[in-house]
Amino acid sequence: MDVERAALTSLCREVDALREEARRHSLDREQLLDRILTEARSRRPVLGLLSRLLGADTDTTLRALGAGLPGMGPGRAREERFSCPDGACDRTEVPPPAGALPRCRVTGHPMRPV
Repeated sequence: MDVERAALTSLCREVDALREEARRHSLDREQLLDRILTEARSRRPVLGLLSRLLGADTDTTLRALGAGLPGMGPGRAREERFSCPDGACDRTEVPPPAGALPRCRVTGHPMRPV
């Protein structure tokens, strides 16, 4: 398993929750998350920085980020699946029927159909 790819996939899935959580903490955490996103946009390694943000070792970081958020269960259309716009991570998104085109949460680019 490519751990950096897994970290980027998890970051992409969890970035909104991480932003919200970082806002509840210190300015240092918000700035660290901004740095993580800058590195991710440049497609540089982020796992070490994510570990710092979460105060965990790299194995624990991947497990924590990979757990997903509540509400990511069934009930969405299967025929519309989208993936990372440039193939840098393994995140896929299934929008609700007739929903908006999903975007990469790191770059803001529209995701591509699978």
